[in-house]
Amino acid sequence: MLLFEVGFIEIQGIATVILFGLFVYLMTELRILRREIKAKQPSAPGNNLLPLQAYERLSLLTDRISLKNLVNRIHASVLSASELQAGLVETIRNEYEHNITQQIYINPEIWKAVTNMKEQNIFIINQLASTLPPIAHALDLSKMILEYASNNNAELGPVVLDAIQFEVKKLL
Repeated sequence: MLLFEVGFIEIQGIATVILFGLFVYLMTELRILRREIKAKQPSAPGNNLLPLQAYERLSLLTDRISLKNLVNRIHASVLSASELQAGLVETIRNEYEHNITQQIYINPEIWKAVTNMKEQNIFIINQLASTLPPIAHALDLSKMILEYASNNNAELGPVVLDAIQFEVKKLL
């Protein structure tokens, strides 16, 4: 029986050594695998590329839907005020929808600010247009919008651009 016990202890020792060796081997393989995965991942500056591009596009959107730039881009020489109103609102919505996917890459508060700017500009255009007589010319509405934009600091464009710049600086 003593021989049996000694053999059992030796088998246990061998099994322990084998298990320990297997553990060391697996840990080594795991470290190698982690290094390979890390090597394949882009470096830290590359991780910021998509948010930076999204903020760049949103700054362009903010500029394009600002009241002054909208009026200057749409030629209103032959349109009525209501036609210009519809065109401005449609342009704002199209620009916004074209960039809607950028929200997944940016701070949600910035996206909310861009959305608020879009809504505010549509509201301002509609309010100003509603004060004009039905036969008003597009140039009348254009003048009103430009006067409003230059006389009031209520336009959100500069505030949204400042917020975008602040977020970009955090990423750099």
